[in-house]
Amino acid sequence: MQKFTDDQIRASVSDTLTETFDTMLSMQLSAVDSVEDPGLDEDRMVGAVNFAGEVVGTMSLHVSRPFSNMLTAAMLGMGPDEEIDEETVRDVVGELTNILTGNLKTEFVDAGLSCVISTPHITTGSDFKIDPLDIAPPLKYFFRHEPHDIFIELVVKEESGGAEAVGAVSDLSTDEVISMINSVDIRATVVNAVIDVFFTMLEMEIDHIQEVPAAFAEELRTVGTVTFAGDVDGLFNIQVNDDFGQIMTAAMLGMAPEEVESAEDIYDVIREMSNIIGGNLKSAFVDAGLACVLSTPSITNGLDFRVEAATGIHPERFLFAYNDHTIIVEAGIKKEQAAAEADADAAQSAASRPEATAAVVDELQNLDFIMEIPMEVTVELGRTRKKINDLLRIQNGSVVALQQLDGEPVDILVNKTLIARGEVVVEKEKYGIRITEIVSRRERLNSLR
Repeated sequence: MQKFTDDQIRASVSDTLTETFDTMLSMQLSAVDSVEDPGLDEDRMVGAVNFAGEVVGTMSLHVSRPFSNMLTAAMLGMGPDEEIDEETVRDVVGELTNILTGNLKTEFVDAGLSCVISTPHITTGSDFKIDPLDIAPPLKYFFRHEPHDIFIELVVKEESGGAEAVGAVSDLSTDEVISMINSVDIRATVVNAVIDVFFTMLEMEIDHIQEVPAAFAEELRTVGTVTFAGDVDGLFNIQVNDDFGQIMTAAMLGMAPEEVESAEDIYDVIREMSNIIGGNLKSAFVDAGLACVLSTPSITNGLDFRVEAATGIHPERFLFAYNDHTIIVEAGIKKEQAAAEADADAAQSAASRPEATAAVVDELQNLDFIMEIPMEVTVELGRTRKKINDLLRIQNGSVVALQQLDGEPVDILVNKTLIARGEVVVEKEKYGIRITEIVSRRERLNSLR
């Protein structure tokens, strides 16, 4: 990075993460030099968000599964013995990743680097590694809330010419975006793109099939992932077992499969395939009038893992076959209507469980509400009452006296509802508010209904 230094990135990540944990979770974090949490080498959860535009790359947040459950319970104000469903845990980890990445995006934009970020996607499992595109030296940060650790990895670089794609992002309404998305035949676009790319790049004639063959087993496998951002938020994955990945790589490089020795060569081919097929889908959205930016591809490899979108995206699965090999493709686009229906189904499912209390169901619904809907945040310096005759006499230079006294905290409102108080600060020649008082998590959730 040139316009934004590594030290600035480190400060932004550290400040945002510690303040978020303190404010939203009532947890104290400390920066450490390395991780000691054995859970990060066992069953773990990784939230990732991609940058596109004049900044490209990926930020990922790694936590153990026990710690991810603990974070979710803290966010919802739940007890340690209350049941938490998997989707809610993914949403909370995704939201924490999104907050962290969103703040860094703001820092980039303030430094003159136009960029957008994708919807978070989540990788869970006990045996996998994530290999982001090698575009820059990785920046790694470690934090601890005893006895749990958090590992954050950031791989980003400046991309010349990226401003044009970001500048094309429009101000379309949600209904207009959904209408344009619905005008794209996603199924036909994906199926045709996969078949065409395998034929033109690898000279392989593959078939679109309807179900996984009975003999198929997910063994050591590689998943290539790209995300969409801009007017369209979405996720595209292509997954193959590593033995077929070796055959694909040999076909690409014009050699025998046994001559392929490097896993990186296989990863590069899967990256290229995901990038080209995802690019075909992006082009279909652009042709429909939507601004859409594609992320750099990332690779996940292992035996026990799954890659899923965090919130509001429910990918459709497509299956293909080449001889006795199976290719699994997933593509999903975020639609607010679909997300609302999914949230309603999740709430109904939670309510039907005997052990779920009404309070837990309410909080799950409110948490989804917070994460899915843009909110208007207002800082109120104070109020006063004036007669109409007095208002008509106001002119340039007039002073309006407020009931608030000098030095008293200002009110912070979300959708006109008081949630906190703070004091005015000036930093980097910009006004801001430092939070000095905040209501409880449950009261904040209830106030946002």
